[in-house]
Amino acid sequence: MTLNATLAADHMAKREAATVKLTALQAKYGSNLPAGAKETEERLLSEIAQHDKTVRGLVGNAIEHDAYVAEVRATGAMQRPDAVQRRALEDVRVLGMPLVRAEGFVFAERSADALDALDTGNWNDAPVMLAEAPNGSQLIGRIQTFTHNSTRGYVPVVPQLTAAIAGRNAPMGPGDLKSAKIGTFETVKIAAYVKADRDEIQDYPQLETSIDAAILSALGAGVDDLIVNGGTDGDVTVPGLLALGTVTAATVSVASVLSAIARVKTARVAPDTILMHPDTEAAFLGAIDGALLGKLPEIVAIPSVAAGVAIVAALGNTAVAMRENLGVASATDHPDLFKFDQVAFAGRARISDVVVANAAHVQIVKPAA
Repeated sequence: MTLNATLAADHMAKREAATVKLTALQAKYGSNLPAGAKETEERLLSEIAQHDKTVRGLVGNAIEHDAYVAEVRATGAMQRPDAVQRRALEDVRVLGMPLVRAEGFVFAERSADALDALDTGNWNDAPVMLAEAPNGSQLIGRIQTFTHNSTRGYVPVVPQLTAAIAGRNAPMGPGDLKSAKIGTFETVKIAAYVKADRDEIQDYPQLETSIDAAILSALGAGVDDLIVNGGTDGDVTVPGLLALGTVTAATVSVASVLSAIARVKTARVAPDTILMHPDTEAAFLGAIDGALLGKLPEIVAIPSVAAGVAIVAALGNTAVAMRENLGVASATDHPDLFKFDQVAFAGRARISDVVVANAAHVQIVKPAA
């Protein structure tokens, strides 16, 4: 099998980066490392060992020549799967959490405390994981996102107030109290589910990476849908950008988008993002002067926005709250799964409604209904 030189070079570069950090750490503290630095040293040593192991595996795979390799190559695959590594079902993990035998889904929190000691270095809070997932959230990293560990919390966005000259010795009246307030929020749950054959997930640990990526990507896309459109779980309804912004009835064009940008600026804030459906973006880019394009806020093409709609916003002045930890669950013995010898996995995120400092900071352009 041909050596995957690109992948090997990537691991070697990461190993070198970890080595540089380790050298700097040891030079700073010598042999008397404090507790925090000792943990960092152990993590870096583990990373270096893992990259060494991976590179050795790539080189070893490259020199294997057997009938199976020929068969895999004949299908167009560039690299053969790892050898079978039979293990107990309880050793299978999803998002770092061990599989639990159960008929239905019982969610557990994916926290640093809940993860195995060997995996705590891979713990990140929910917004980070969903933003970094392949094909994950395109919006969670653009707005203010803060985490919490309860179903309620406080809104962190500074309300948009208006200051004016006050009369000398004038008493304060009810009209002086017109201002936004800091409120509370409730969250809804977004979940994604995936199935795998029991034998395959037990025999091939590398499938866990695909399962993790699939769940995180689906959750990230679901979060984007909620940020744009809002949603309900039947009990709690949370609004999205389309319900909170200021709507102008117009066809999406260069002129209408420029007018929306001007309205955001008039509200004393600089717009940083234009959200469009990919089809709308294609038509818009075809009509706009290339010299003008560099002066516009960044355009983010996202299927969560309906075609024919544009959202011009200061997303830095909007916020959502998310539960710090993702929920993780597995099902092994449900009759529908057991019949087909399958295992199911699930991931779940909790997210609040979108909060905006000022409705004028989110300008929506869409044709009249």
